[in-house]
Amino acid sequence: MAERDQKAIIQRLTEQMDKDNLDALILTSGDAVFYATGYASRDLYKNGQTGGTVAVVTKDGRAGIVVSEFARRTAEMVVDGVEIISYPTWIYIEDYAIEGMEKEVQPDLNKTYKLALQFLPKKKEDLRIGVQPSYLTPYAWQFLTDTFKEKNLVDIKQLLIEARAIKTPWEIEVLREAAHYSELTMNKVAKAIVPGMTEADVLQLFNTTAFSWSPDIIDVANAHTIGENFTPSFIPPHTRINRGDIIRLDGGPTLKGYNSDLARTFVVGTATAKSREELYAHLWAGYEYAINNIGPGVKMSEIFNGIHKVLKERGFNGYVRGHQGHSIGCSLFSEEYPFIAPGEDRVFEENMVMNIELPYYSSKNQTYNIEDTFLVTKTGIELFTKASPSLYI
Repeated sequence: MAERDQKAIIQRLTEQMDKDNLDALILTSGDAVFYATGYASRDLYKNGQTGGTVAVVTKDGRAGIVVSEFARRTAEMVVDGVEIISYPTWIYIEDYAIEGMEKEVQPDLNKTYKLALQFLPKKKEDLRIGVQPSYLTPYAWQFLTDTFKEKNLVDIKQLLIEARAIKTPWEIEVLREAAHYSELTMNKVAKAIVPGMTEADVLQLFNTTAFSWSPDIIDVANAHTIGENFTPSFIPPHTRINRGDIIRLDGGPTLKGYNSDLARTFVVGTATAKSREELYAHLWAGYEYAINNIGPGVKMSEIFNGIHKVLKERGFNGYVRGHQGHSIGCSLFSEEYPFIAPGEDRVFEENMVMNIELPYYSSKNQTYNIEDTFLVTKTGIELFTKASPSLYI
């Protein structure tokens, strides 16, 4: 696989900064820091404690990152063309130790914002700075408003959406491979499930299978449902699987920081209720409409409305959804904007990577989803994965 295209990603960010007349971005969420620099902060991803790692991108394409001394070694190994500033922690590290030095019990994470200012032009009072208010502590927000004036701080939620909606060639390659591993996992797990197994067994099998494909798989998302339980479990129950139950596998591995999110639905055994077969056929008709009509220049709302028109024409009434698909990338949550939704009048564009999905949840009729990942091309779409029109495997 080719190396991460750092310059192309920074260009995506600076193009959006130019449109919004911003001088710099101060990034504080795990996925935004990773997207801009290539460094996935363990603290941000696992602890959710903002401030320990901060990234800066300036309008001229300069990228910098502030990390702890403990994290610096890893950052140096993975970033390319990104400047690094580090600060001391309570941990003893021989490389940075000075005899007689004093250590804090825990670092003051607010100091990282002061260090981040070193990446900015010296004259700060007139700069327009893009920030992530949802990922700032009250102290950090106060420091930034004191430094730049609140009127010069701009929420960049939409900017990040726009920058990340169009993927670079490297991102497309990673997402294609991640989807491939997810599909391999689901196919293998589906064939291994037999009556008498439990939800816990399925989760363990899914995790071990997904991690087996590549050392670059760093996490596995699980949102599976079995039989009458339509709610994915964080701690899976030991509910037994019966012959004729509907299994929905949903989720997938994260590869090199990029997500996969597929869904496959199937019957355990060789027979189930006729009504379940008919329900799946309705969902499949909506799915087929979508993949046959998505392409560059098509409004996302048109696809959403078209799916629901197909379902109503088949007499499948009462099906209500907020969206029928989403972008996918390096977000902390697999579903990213833009969404295939009724109010989304933006169009599909070349090099978007998105998911189409038709879920149905029920304790009575059990739970289903048909979900695949696709790339928007110049003339249509490339399906990275392909679901089955049948509930039987």
